[in-house]
Amino acid sequence: MKNEHVKNLLSELCYFDEVDITHTFSVDGIRILQVKCLNIDSQHIFELTYPDSDIVDFHSDIAEAEKAITSIISKGIPA
Repeated sequence: MKNEHVKNLLSELCYFDEVDITHTFSVDGIRILQVKCLNIDSQHIFELTYPDSDIVDFHSDIAEAEKAITSIISKGIPA
C-alpha cells in the first residue's frame, strides 16, 4: 500500500468523525493493525491498536500516523 493511499485512508476516517469506524489491516487473514480516528476537543487523534500485543499508540499528526502504519504493514507483522 502506497504512502499516499494510507494518508487518504486516514483523511477519510477523520472525515466521518461522527461515526465510529475502525480500519483493520490483515496479512494472510491475521489482523496486524487496527486504526481509527478519534475526535477529541475538535482535534483528530489516530488510535493504532496492535491486536497481538494489545498495545495502543496515539498520533496527532497524519504524517506521523502514516509513517507508523506503513512501517508495520510493510513488515507484515505485529509491532
